[in-house]
Amino acid sequence: MTAYDISALVIAVSGITGLVIHSSMFRDGHIRPGFFCFYTNLSNLLVVIYELVLFLTAAFGAEKAHRVVANGTVALTVAACIWVTHIIYHFVLLRDFRRHGGTLPDTAEETVGNALVHYVTPLLTLVQWLLWADKESLTVWSAAAWLVIPLVYFIYAMLRARTGRPIGNTHYVYPYPFLNYPKLGARKFWQGIGILHVFFLALGLVLVGIGKLMLLLK
Repeated sequence: MTAYDISALVIAVSGITGLVIHSSMFRDGHIRPGFFCFYTNLSNLLVVIYELVLFLTAAFGAEKAHRVVANGTVALTVAACIWVTHIIYHFVLLRDFRRHGGTLPDTAEETVGNALVHYVTPLLTLVQWLLWADKESLTVWSAAAWLVIPLVYFIYAMLRARTGRPIGNTHYVYPYPFLNYPKLGARKFWQGIGILHVFFLALGLVLVGIGKLMLLLK
């Protein structure tokens, strides 16, 4: 078993711990309503599943399955997916939250859960990708392929919002301000969505570029 495979178990534990705490299971005894309406939690869940499969296929010697999971495009997709969680939270949502007078979690449990899903798990996944993931098979297509993740989430979030049902115990229909079509209007909404997806593609291209540069510097 390689360091790559062991790191998968570490990240899976980080992801599971973060989701359990962030979902209020310790406090309430159940996952809070609407928890999986948010990209943050779904991206962390994807990472947990991916890392567990990566570890288990290595542990049980399932070489063919392990090669599929460890494929360069798949690994890049997972890394980009969770890193976006960190970037959007830290540079967009957190600033918007503070600008509108919001306060950060004030209990140790909330602080730890928030840190794990938005910072620790994304950072560990990125470090794993940088140190051990396959980069030889990366192409421009790899950068474009990962856009399937945010696109699927966008479709899911908008279709769910059309039901008019608030998320969990909140009064919000849209999980994020930049998805609030009625408030933003068509022009601002589609401009924002377009900019986000251009950014997502750019992130994928940057990761591919970093991967290729690392191969040249070996």
